[in-house]
Amino acid sequence: MHPSRPFNKVLQEEAAAFDKNVTERIQHGFIPDLRRLKKVEWFYNNVWREPEFVKIHLLPKVNFVIEIAKKRGGKVIELGCGTGYLTLELARNGLEVVGVDISPKSIEIAKRFAKENPYKENFGSLTYICDDILTMNLGEEQWDTIVFFGTLHHIAEQETLMAKVHKALKQGGNLVVCEPVRGHFTKDSALFAAILRAVLPTWIPYEEKLKNLMDAQSWWNYVEQIYKEYTYQDEHTQSPMDNVVASAEMMLKYIKKYFTLQTVEYSDAFIDKLIGGLRGEHRFLLARFLKFLDNELVRKKVLPPTYVKIHAIKAQDC
Repeated sequence: MHPSRPFNKVLQEEAAAFDKNVTERIQHGFIPDLRRLKKVEWFYNNVWREPEFVKIHLLPKVNFVIEIAKKRGGKVIELGCGTGYLTLELARNGLEVVGVDISPKSIEIAKRFAKENPYKENFGSLTYICDDILTMNLGEEQWDTIVFFGTLHHIAEQETLMAKVHKALKQGGNLVVCEPVRGHFTKDSALFAAILRAVLPTWIPYEEKLKNLMDAQSWWNYVEQIYKEYTYQDEHTQSPMDNVVASAEMMLKYIKKYFTLQTVEYSDAFIDKLIGGLRGEHRFLLARFLKFLDNELVRKKVLPPTYVKIHAIKAQDC
């Protein structure tokens, strides 16, 4: 399906950026299917490098969405589905699923892997649409669950979108949001992440990384570099609209206006840009420990979170 109206220049650039990103990933062996993952050595510092890292770090987020959607059942739409690994898993849980994304290449890849799906038992249905979620017709009281999984932080028009989502959800329907909130990341967080990267076995050998961190100027340059990486500045920017909404408060402001909150959970103080970079025979043990430590530091408010999971239900009146 083609977009309902031509994308403006920024949206075209956004779509092109994601087209390029996903094409490169697929060419290097990435499989957007949580049940058929394999090691992709091309990823040097990404959770997708090894299936076990995905299991430790990403699956809890995926399961958060699936459990909420399964409990209600029915029709689910993911707005900003990318290459479709979440929509595919939702459909495998017996749900009627639609995935929407602005990137034509992402939709092409999602359709390909949906067609290749070998897990047919209890499969619901799965349809993909290439469109702009702000302008497409979502209908009225049509969906049981609407999902944003790494998409909402690309949308500046938060109130417009939440009003549209509210209208499209059935009464009592679920809004599920799982999003990075990179504006929460601080220089203290960067310092902590820098220390961990320096002392843990990572993709850079010790003799190379430590010899370049032995003076004050080099060390603080390293911390600043990590700060920019975590907050997606400079060369780390992924797309023109990436990170236009960088705080949970900005998302929650309009979610609370249109929906009744059920759950708000914070996580990911430093783990996101570290777990996939671990190396050595003990990397999975280290990953599980670091995941625990990350959760504890967020829970105790020692470091701020950079990720939020939200579950809300359609409010009767707004």
